[in-house]
Amino acid sequence: MKRIFTVLLLCISSLAEAQIARSDTLLLELSAWRARAGFHQLSINGNAPEDISTLQSILAEGATYAERVRAKAEGDTLTTAGELLALWDDLSARAVDNPLATLGYADFNAFSELNTLVVDISKRCQSLSEAASAGPRDDLLEMGIGLQRMASEYLALTAFPSAGINTGTTESSLNFGEEAMAFERSLESVEARYKGDDRMSRMLAQTRTRWSFIRSAVPELDNPDSAKVPLLFHRYSSQITADLMALEN
Repeated sequence: MKRIFTVLLLCISSLAEAQIARSDTLLLELSAWRARAGFHQLSINGNAPEDISTLQSILAEGATYAERVRAKAEGDTLTTAGELLALWDDLSARAVDNPLATLGYADFNAFSELNTLVVDISKRCQSLSEAASAGPRDDLLEMGIGLQRMASEYLALTAFPSAGINTGTTESSLNFGEEAMAFERSLESVEARYKGDDRMSRMLAQTRTRWSFIRSAVPELDNPDSAKVPLLFHRYSSQITADLMALEN
């Protein structure tokens, strides 16, 4: 009897710590990579007002996800959730502060600090997601994270050759060829899963069409000498991501 009681207590404890929705941690991580892309979009598009407005909306939306995670955190997750709130505040200030954007460049210290913040947020989100309650469309959000991470890196390197995610962090350089293949495998997987769902199939068909525009525009994603199309990459990756996120909102 004592053993059964102990097991029950452990189960109840585990359930308490799993009250954070995994979808919220994925949405927050996705928002961080979107914010990084938005920061570099300011440089590429000359600090255009519409890009500033879009970035501010992304940051406000991300703050909502961070609050959701914090509101549901209990026990050991409280500290990490609190750190995420503070990191998101720092990211929100950093992302809209790109001193050289009007000149078409990115400030080294700014994008280095931004890289560190995004990676820190990403790692904490992944840590919390391990004990969070799973959702029915988590695989779609994970696919979106892979695409948005790739898009943010593409824009970063287009804005400034030294702006890669490995600047200011211990992250390895992104291998675009591998990332593209991983996205395509994820897309094939979810297409098979939702084959009988007309609404989802239509959305995924549109996702594939948009992805083909990105993929065919830069056949050799790892080739630094290939022609760059950052505005095209940003537009279609953002549209794909918006569709995936809308499923959870």
